[in-house]
Amino acid sequence: MFVKLTIAATVLVLAILAVGVYRFNMTNDDIYMVMEDGQVLQYDEAMAKADAKAQAKEAELASREDAIESVVPSEVKPVVNASEVMLKLFSLNTANPFEVSLPDSHKAVVLTHFINVKQTEFAIGDYQDGEAKGRVLLDYLRITPLNFDPALEPDTQSDAPLQDDPQQQTMPFVAPFIVTNQGSGVFWYLGLFSLDYGHNRLQHLGSVFIGDRIEVDNIEPVYPFEAPFRVAVTYRERAADQPMTTPPSVIKTLEIGVSASEIKSLN
Repeated sequence: MFVKLTIAATVLVLAILAVGVYRFNMTNDDIYMVMEDGQVLQYDEAMAKADAKAQAKEAELASREDAIESVVPSEVKPVVNASEVMLKLFSLNTANPFEVSLPDSHKAVVLTHFINVKQTEFAIGDYQDGEAKGRVLLDYLRITPLNFDPALEPDTQSDAPLQDDPQQQTMPFVAPFIVTNQGSGVFWYLGLFSLDYGHNRLQHLGSVFIGDRIEVDNIEPVYPFEAPFRVAVTYRERAADQPMTTPPSVIKTLEIGVSASEIKSLN
């Protein structure tokens, strides 16, 4: 009996040693894996296929990120010191400011924020010109685009002219603005501006004086809007014998000549 047990134990040990020797001498060619699609592949082939799949997925993700980046408009990308006024008025997220040149000294005044005056919102900026201090207020709700293209019909003249090249699109327009100082004057002007969409910047080309402490009612191109181009400003002022405390009630119209680069009074 003892001899039989010894023989059985010896056979078991030899079997374990044989399995161990076989296991440690096994190569990758002897190992098979079942893939997700049920396909049975050798170990090396399965690992190569898994690596290729992972690389393809990374490339796809990178491609998607590039695609998303290409369609995100520049308007929504962060811009350091972006102009609140340019963003609200023209949807341009740019650090280039909206500047108004003082008519007398041509000092540039940056419009920085908005303010409500008598239920009307203005874009406003403060200035100091030598010893003089004051404010510039732009009545942006009365911005009037100008189209100097004679090929357009009168009912489309208010549309802004845009070049075929999207990098050179410009929009000329007129807008009334107020200049104040330490005195009691509230001086109204009509300014000519040009907005360059290609470079996200705006240029003030010139101004015409309208009046002191008046009320502007309407601004519109004079039709047919063709050379010499004209703009009519309808406003109210006080009679010569009325005090400044009296609301203006005398209706006046001022015709102003405009071009792509110049503005001047015709009255």
